[in-house]
Amino acid sequence: MRNTIIAGALMVGIAATSPLLAQTNADDPTQLRQKVRQLEQQIKELEQELKPLRAQQARESRQRALRERFENRVAQDKQKYTEEQLVEAENLYASIGRKWNSPQATEIYQTMLRKYPDVNRMGCAALDLGDWAKAPSADERQEYLKDCIEKYGDCFYGDGVQVGAYARFVMAQDYRSKGEEQKAEALFDEIRTKYASAIDHHGDLLVDRIKANAQ
Repeated sequence: MRNTIIAGALMVGIAATSPLLAQTNADDPTQLRQKVRQLEQQIKELEQELKPLRAQQARESRQRALRERFENRVAQDKQKYTEEQLVEAENLYASIGRKWNSPQATEIYQTMLRKYPDVNRMGCAALDLGDWAKAPSADERQEYLKDCIEKYGDCFYGDGVQVGAYARFVMAQDYRSKGEEQKAEALFDEIRTKYASAIDHHGDLLVDRIKANAQ
């Protein structure tokens, strides 16, 4: 659908500029070259206007492609737990999100860990607490991120974010902020080599974000 919109926009742009050529005296090469340059400039401007649309299209395409990996991971959970258990696990995860900035979030996490240690949402919960929830201490935050890498690497969010890959990205940023560049670069290299297609929650490639941060 978006490809059709982009193509249509380009055609409209070309159609709008075609009168320039129609008004050109074919016997005057100088005038013709001038009109062609005007047309090329207008097409270039239109291309610039369409860049955000193309970028969003690319993000959505990545998220759709990785959504299947999330669904496959959830299917594994259904082989181990009943529907009622998975609903409870999902509710526990949602409760962590509602109370993320309070000690209760950690308590709920421990309950979830005790009852459903290997469900897909366990990885999401660990990453949430290690990333945006900002654990009470740097050490605790580090432990959450390590668990994401070592225990929940194959867990996925519904938007296509892979827990293990994104945890590496967050941890690398922590190392960089502390001046531990060698440790940060080691994790960035893992992302480049092992998780080249991994994305963030906006659908942007992690490798692109690494490149942008380095510039």
